[in-house]
Amino acid sequence: MQIEKFFGLFGIAALTVALFGCGGYGGSSKTPPPTPPTSVTISPVSASVPANGGTQGFTAMVGNDYLSRGVTWSLSGMGCSGATCGSLTAMTTSAVTYNAPAAVPNPATVTLTATSINDSAKSASAMITVTSASSQGAAAVSLTITDTPPAGITLLSFEVTLTGATLNPGSVDLLAGKGPMQIEVKRLETESAFLSTASVPPGTFTSLALTFANPELTFKNDMGTTLAGCTPGAVCEIKPIGTLTSTANFPGSGLVIMANLPAGIQVDVNPNTILTDTLGVDFSLAGAVSVQELTMKPAGELDDFDDLRGAVQNLDSANKRFTLHTSNGDLTVTTDGNTRFDFEECAADNFTCVQNNQAIELDAELMAGGAFLARKIEFEDEAEDDELEGIVVEIEDPMHFEMVVLDELRSVNNVSIGNPIIVALSGPGFQVRADGLQVPSMLQGNFEGATDTSQLLPGQMVQIRLAQPANPGPPVTVTANRVRLRTTQFTANVKAGSVMPPNFSVDMLPTLFTGNNVRSIHVQTSSDTDFEAVSGVSGLADGNTLSLRGLLFNNGALPPELVTKKVRKR
Repeated sequence: MQIEKFFGLFGIAALTVALFGCGGYGGSSKTPPPTPPTSVTISPVSASVPANGGTQGFTAMVGNDYLSRGVTWSLSGMGCSGATCGSLTAMTTSAVTYNAPAAVPNPATVTLTATSINDSAKSASAMITVTSASSQGAAAVSLTITDTPPAGITLLSFEVTLTGATLNPGSVDLLAGKGPMQIEVKRLETESAFLSTASVPPGTFTSLALTFANPELTFKNDMGTTLAGCTPGAVCEIKPIGTLTSTANFPGSGLVIMANLPAGIQVDVNPNTILTDTLGVDFSLAGAVSVQELTMKPAGELDDFDDLRGAVQNLDSANKRFTLHTSNGDLTVTTDGNTRFDFEECAADNFTCVQNNQAIELDAELMAGGAFLARKIEFEDEAEDDELEGIVVEIEDPMHFEMVVLDELRSVNNVSIGNPIIVALSGPGFQVRADGLQVPSMLQGNFEGATDTSQLLPGQMVQIRLAQPANPGPPVTVTANRVRLRTTQFTANVKAGSVMPPNFSVDMLPTLFTGNNVRSIHVQTSSDTDFEAVSGVSGLADGNTLSLRGLLFNNGALPPELVTKKVRKR
């Protein structure tokens, strides 16, 4: 009887614990809903402020802010510290006034950060461009360039130097004193190239005057007759002559630059108009060059850039930013909580993986004010090597192929952009950098398992690492011990009846493909694919002209396979 009473009391006590001591909420067994995460936004996200007296107000809002505690403010810069970055006054937990320093720092960008008091891991930043004191109210205007795809010839490389970009009236230098800029026009089918950010006084501008120099073309003569001194079937380099100045008019009444309001301008060059039938050049022809103002997106970005490559310099770990040193100048790169890191040997997968002098590749957004916000940072090498990137032109035998150089990680002796070179393989390793794409394991495995040229295909973009100095030739010859598949870009048409989301096929290919009996290419898309001027595969129609960018695989007896990163409807 005592035993039964004991267990009876024990059962009641246990039931009581179950009801009231095990996560009871509101008289039920449900757990409390999770607390919404804190978020911080800042406005404006970018501004231009003149040195020696300029000011700009900023506000911050904190979502799910317990007790409405607000933010703290801080100021930093890669080329300044303390008062040389400026100062903050009228500071509250939701607003602040930035006061520019007496002189412009170098680089001229300063970061204002608002950090949640409740959760110090949550913050937002604004990019401030400090302009010359003489340019009161000046705006930071960024200049980019793209192109219309060439047609009619197998244009492998079209390099030209931009020596001047002047806004009129007023003769405002948009290159901001950076000097000549080398441009590889052929690479601009799906992407833009960044040129510079300049301080521009407010006003209305009607035209942009451009001057170019030293055009160089590399092409494959598929005409059947000698063209510009190039025999049929040969790959040739020429330095055409012609008119190298152009004036592009802004649409409507002109480009309006508002005081202290950043803006962007994009130049579009059209090789189909510039190149004459005999492969001369004329930049002055109507339609050869056009210009438009970039539309600023809600978060302050002006344009997207993929596969920017260079070396890390001026690493600022405290503010999670650095300078990317490229062959065409230095870029200021910032990161935020959405930046992805792809460093295979670094388990942290965060900013601590980034080190000075590393060779990296990044996808980024050009922000108003001229800084780049990285969406993804990918490790390439511990240091810059002698590496060349280019387009495969011909497979000569199992251990040799020909390519045209389109980029150098750093300057390589005896090799220039546009050079056709013969590549000899020496114990090569083959690599695929998936670049965040969903690459089928069979395609990747076949490429990475190669020991010779069997997986290469004319039209592919590859990056090779040199095992020894280049031989100047002619022809230029190099020995490579690594071949890395890079993203290929080309323009083609949607093949009739091939659209079956999420995939489709293209035909009407460039002659570099058709000349090697490739009549169509199968295109895979996924959630990683960016679509421009079309919502997705279901929006495509037979015959649509597309510029495509992705990893191109030789697929044996089947048509080549393109795992697509970008689809741009022309």
